[in-house]
Amino acid sequence: MKIAFTICSNNYLAHAKTLGDSFLENHPDKKFVIGLVDKYDASFDYTVFSKFIIILVETLQIPDFDELNKKYNIVELNTAVKPFYFHYLFKKFNAEKLLYIDPDILVTSHFDEVFTILDDKNIVITPHICTPIDDEFAPTDYHTLRGGVFNLGFIALSHYEKVKDFLNWWGARVVKYGFMNFCKGMFYDQIWINYVPVFYDNYSILKHPGYNMANWNLHERQLSIIENKYFVNENYPLRFFHFSSYKFNKPEQICSYLTRFDFNNRPDLIALFEDYRQKLFNNNVTTISNLNVFYYSKPSIEIKIRKSKSDMLFFKIAKRIKKAVKVLING
Repeated sequence: MKIAFTICSNNYLAHAKTLGDSFLENHPDKKFVIGLVDKYDASFDYTVFSKFIIILVETLQIPDFDELNKKYNIVELNTAVKPFYFHYLFKKFNAEKLLYIDPDILVTSHFDEVFTILDDKNIVITPHICTPIDDEFAPTDYHTLRGGVFNLGFIALSHYEKVKDFLNWWGARVVKYGFMNFCKGMFYDQIWINYVPVFYDNYSILKHPGYNMANWNLHERQLSIIENKYFVNENYPLRFFHFSSYKFNKPEQICSYLTRFDFNNRPDLIALFEDYRQKLFNNNVTTISNLNVFYYSKPSIEIKIRKSKSDMLFFKIAKRIKKAVKVLING
């Protein structure tokens, strides 16, 4: 049994369906699960997701879930439950190989490499970048470092008995430290995966540029269309593109914090982004994005202050460092 799953709240279900459609189109023999960190909204017809399996977070019976709901904002909560969904799906479906994929991803071809690697390795992760970048634009390798070396928009695991201890450790950490606070060195569930190469031996770091192409690695990856298929750097099939921080209602932007590239200097991305946006609209994103969210629909003032202070301090420090470097270089 090979399964892929994503996690989201009601307001992100159009993205989850777009991902699920694209995954099953390229993997028709696999199952796709949506972990819904929410309750059903009575005003919406969920039968449009009939080809997927929806598993409500309450089904997992996560200990002290109510406390997590009070403690975390909506993004923190969605990421903190990830290890628990792995536990549940491994056991419920007796899964041999289990893939997590962020809902803001579009799958464009078959994951040949991942499924092959999982025959022998128990953990597959992808790095944000494979080559350094440091200039006056964002994000650089310095910016990316604060969120972790590896991107947790994707992680694949195999052989439950061999990864159970990993999931227990990871789950304990995100329950306690799964918030986003750069001042404290925390970034959701993602930052902890920096420890995988240290704590565990049977893992693989997948550097294939067709996996997890996103705004943070555009400096090293160019997109092209060859015989109606997407390729990265002309030689690697695009497996999936991660539309992190892309807003369907702001189609002129690749990403809100990206300053290095836009669609003027990266026209190679236009067709893919237009295709993705149309798929979101076909999946009723304007309506679904306004569905009721029952768990932490609005961040508290305390969380807003925590996030804003963290971001402000980080960028102040980054600005001072760059200014100091210029002084040293220019004498």
